[in-house]
Amino acid sequence: MKSPLDKRIEAMSLGAKELQLWVLDAVRQGFGHLQSQPQSTWDSIAARMTDAKLGAISRRIRLLRERRNAPQWPDLFFHELADFYLFAQAFEKLETLPPTMQEELLLYGGRTIRKVDLLQQTPVHDRWLVLGQNFGIEEDLRWRRTWFWAEKLQKPALVLDFAFRDAPFEQEWIIGAAFEADLYFFPGINPLRAVVGEFGFSTEPFAELSGFSSVADLAQNYAEALSQNPFLSLSPFILSDFGVILQEQRFYAIDQQHHFLPLSNQEEKNWKLLALSGGQPIAFFAEWDGQVLNPLSLIQSSAVTKL
Repeated sequence: MKSPLDKRIEAMSLGAKELQLWVLDAVRQGFGHLQSQPQSTWDSIAARMTDAKLGAISRRIRLLRERRNAPQWPDLFFHELADFYLFAQAFEKLETLPPTMQEELLLYGGRTIRKVDLLQQTPVHDRWLVLGQNFGIEEDLRWRRTWFWAEKLQKPALVLDFAFRDAPFEQEWIIGAAFEADLYFFPGINPLRAVVGEFGFSTEPFAELSGFSSVADLAQNYAEALSQNPFLSLSPFILSDFGVILQEQRFYAIDQQHHFLPLSNQEEKNWKLLALSGGQPIAFFAEWDGQVLNPLSLIQSSAVTKL
């Protein structure tokens, strides 16, 4: 008798095959053709992905539909469809992949793991610092990413929360606050996402934070992580001794070797970061999506200031 997970994987496998056919058809017809399709066409493929237990893929298709009139549509088209194709190809070989990669694929496709089940695993205990947060809305669902940093283990953790419409999030986290806690990580390669178990806030000074001081080192770290997990969507980085510049109406983080990385187009945060730097090298925490840095907080020794 098949387990619920086996049944889900069977449905996901069929969905991945259909997704691959849809991607190949979209590429053959070109991004202009897909861009001009009515909403019903998008809704149809998104619904079929939901039926195939590929909820995360369905959500990304709906988001792509909403952004089809954006100026960067061609880039979005090729980036998302390349990710979908990679996922579909990998899912065909699911049984031959290492267990950790299998977990990554299932989570990428939309498998959910209940918090009660995660709490049965061995926790990671440390003192954690709240480094930054990012917020967003998808249809009627609000999401929040909260990033933590482990004092002893010197590693990040991501807690992802959801709330429907105006409902409050389950727990409020204060940027710069430290707490002792057990974190339970989702399975996968170099686990990043976690849920918080028992915790208590701490008033003891946190160890001084240090990060990457050059674009070359940051890029090397990201390349190594991506080589292990090609489905990596976000990487958290602490950047130390970086300047912030405005060049031709675009903000950049620049290291002491004059190598630079573009910042996201959130001008209010970027202007604030530029003003706080006062033209001097600074340290800050940011999300990197492979294209741009999204600064979330300013770091001074172990003090963290929300941007």
